[in-house]
Amino acid sequence: MIRNYFKIAIRNLSKNKLHTGINLIGLSLGLGVSILIFFFVQFEMNFDTFHSKSENTFRIKRFEMFEGELRSSFATPIVSATAFQDEFPQIQNVTRMISGVAQAYLDETNTQSQEFLMVSPDFLRIFDFNLLQGDPTNVLSDKYGIVITKATAERYFGETNPIGESIRIRLGESYEAYQVAGILEDIPDNSSIKFEMLLNEENLDFMVEERSRNSWYNVFGETYVYLSSANQEQDVEAGMEGMMKKVLGEDYKEGNYYFTLEPISEMHFSDDPNGGMVETTRPKLLWILSTIAVLILLIASINFTTMAIGRAMTRAKEVGVRKTMGADFGQLVVQFLTEAFLTTLAALIVGVILAEVLLPTFNELFEKNLSLVYGLNQILILVGLVVSITLLAGAYPAFFLSGFKPIKVLKGTLSLNFGKQGLRKGLVGIQFFISFLLVASTFIMVHQMNTIRNFDLGFDQNMVVLVDVPEIPSPGFIKTIKESFKQAELYRQSLNARSEIQSAGITIATYGDDAFWNAGFPLEEGKQFQFRVNFVGGDYFKTLGLELVDGRDFNPDQGTDSSAFVINEKFAEAMGWDDPTAEMMPSTRFDSHEIVGVVKDFNHASLYQEIEPVLFAKSPDAVFSGINSLSINSATNPKVIVKGSGTDFESFRALLKSEWEKVFPSESFSFSFLDETVEAQYRADERLGKMVFFAAGIAILIAAMGLFALAALSISGRTKEIGIRKVLGASIWSISWMFNKEFLIITLAGILIALPLSLYVMQSWIEQFAVKAWPSWVNFMLLAIGGVGFTLLIVSAQAYFAAQTNPVKTLKDE
Repeated sequence: MIRNYFKIAIRNLSKNKLHTGINLIGLSLGLGVSILIFFFVQFEMNFDTFHSKSENTFRIKRFEMFEGELRSSFATPIVSATAFQDEFPQIQNVTRMISGVAQAYLDETNTQSQEFLMVSPDFLRIFDFNLLQGDPTNVLSDKYGIVITKATAERYFGETNPIGESIRIRLGESYEAYQVAGILEDIPDNSSIKFEMLLNEENLDFMVEERSRNSWYNVFGETYVYLSSANQEQDVEAGMEGMMKKVLGEDYKEGNYYFTLEPISEMHFSDDPNGGMVETTRPKLLWILSTIAVLILLIASINFTTMAIGRAMTRAKEVGVRKTMGADFGQLVVQFLTEAFLTTLAALIVGVILAEVLLPTFNELFEKNLSLVYGLNQILILVGLVVSITLLAGAYPAFFLSGFKPIKVLKGTLSLNFGKQGLRKGLVGIQFFISFLLVASTFIMVHQMNTIRNFDLGFDQNMVVLVDVPEIPSPGFIKTIKESFKQAELYRQSLNARSEIQSAGITIATYGDDAFWNAGFPLEEGKQFQFRVNFVGGDYFKTLGLELVDGRDFNPDQGTDSSAFVINEKFAEAMGWDDPTAEMMPSTRFDSHEIVGVVKDFNHASLYQEIEPVLFAKSPDAVFSGINSLSINSATNPKVIVKGSGTDFESFRALLKSEWEKVFPSESFSFSFLDETVEAQYRADERLGKMVFFAAGIAILIAAMGLFALAALSISGRTKEIGIRKVLGASIWSISWMFNKEFLIITLAGILIALPLSLYVMQSWIEQFAVKAWPSWVNFMLLAIGGVGFTLLIVSAQAYFAAQTNPVKTLKDE
């Protein structure tokens, strides 16, 4: 019996090659894209699940009140880890996690920049990173012991066993030998925490002076705790206020400074741009992609349903004959569902092949390393897709066709008005609605991202290169900055001597990556004034083309203007200053200083954020003397910013490297383009826009095939009517309009619903930008005209060819 179902199904599918082909192509495209999306979503949902203690492990989140606004961050004071463990018996293990970059080498003539995480010995007791070699109980107990990943070990030592070998790393004023105590398996792709090397936290004394290590207002790195029981989370949070009262004393104000616990199972999913040190994905992205996949599959399934209904009269005679021969309702339902199943199964096979072909492009788009591994979860996804589409696309036609009364079918009195008109038009309308919703959403996203891309940020990005200068580590943070700037100044002067260089400056922070440091100081009325700070040198403002609206620039010579500040207009506005160059900071904490200039407002961070008060200084002494809070969001080594005068990049790069080798003969050379740094901050939304654009294209293609098939069915069923109309004198264009009216009404209905809904759907997405722009109504009008023209083109072409047929051929049976 089952074999017979399949045999008849294959025969019917082979007989109707056009409709089978359209269904197969549509479903294959839909499944290919959807498989990629569903596998990607499943991969993202499995982030950090390999940690066996994840239910009991939490990341500390800090809340602090600034000017009536409660701000949050995952950066915590260094002292907090020890304080939490001492205060709360529920905490069994705790680890700090501080990222950094240092110069390292095996051979003194070949150094390289080495990223690392500085952690507590409990790190590998909390997290399940697989230790291939080394003693897990004490692998991180030695200050000069390090743990490296397998890939890092191969980079330094090749095939040699690295255990007991040393890598020389510069964290302080000189290089120290760090012995390899453990080798970790390479970090899983689904880990939010990424690293190449682990160092013991005792090395913090090389990087941070003791006063900062013991301050509750200087935050550095993140803190993770492991509780003996997950349900103790609320007990720990409830005790935070008492602990803060104890450690801050009179400085504590209720609700102004406290901590909460975030489960590590949630840390990968965040809409917060300040998501901390871990790799994050916006939950909204996963919902949008999943919705796109479902919509594309729905369009492809609608094609199947509408074409099955369109062929109802042909299949009705088949049903009538089979019922007369003894087939019951259930057997017919199974037969039609078998045809749907075979089509879906064939489409799935083609879809999997298509997904494999598209995978490299998908990985490049989302900067992932996703692989289509067909484990149990993936197999369940594929089975679920086949079953769902079979039922979604085949259920209604199966029950609809199987329910025909054989006597009506064979007598020719069967009425199919509802099936041929109402439901079919409704389904086609849904197709158009989904297609134009995706097209309109894509249009809005493209317009917004073009606005962002072409927005005047207030500084020059063209042919500006950032060259990372090695930091001179020191226990004193101020000394580190000063010594590092001296080193950067040598390189800057070397470049300035070359005629190919327009100008060069020095900066700690770059643009577009939220790298300007957060600082604050108390005002006389007790409020906290928050601002952004950047330490600069050389021809910084000239190189970036920042415009001064009042006062003067810093003197580019080293050692001058060490107590001077330059602020932006927003800073002056926040302070209420009419003549900022005649003012002083409204706090007695600051050493003697002078505000020498005001720079025109510019976008130091991304266009997701409003412009904030910004202060520039050449020396950290003047700034650090007055602030009482500091949050560092970026690397602390200086960068030399260089503006080239030519267009030959290869020559420009060679010049930068040759001058580098004169000043830093044993240090590795690295650079980046400023415009690429700026663009990187919008990469997630650019990817989403490309994905929606691709989905819209697939949706239009599938809908076009469906419209083509439906128009062909509609016209082929009325060939005699066309012949009669031609005999009575109807023109080709009037016949074409007769068919176009039916589909144009459906098209316009879909457009009129989709366009306003796209504005509503995209509202929440576009609101995330501080700079936003909606397309004009003219653009939407042109989009609607394009949709109407799309329908007219497909339907008119088929109506035209049908009307060309000689009426004698279509009416000869009459």
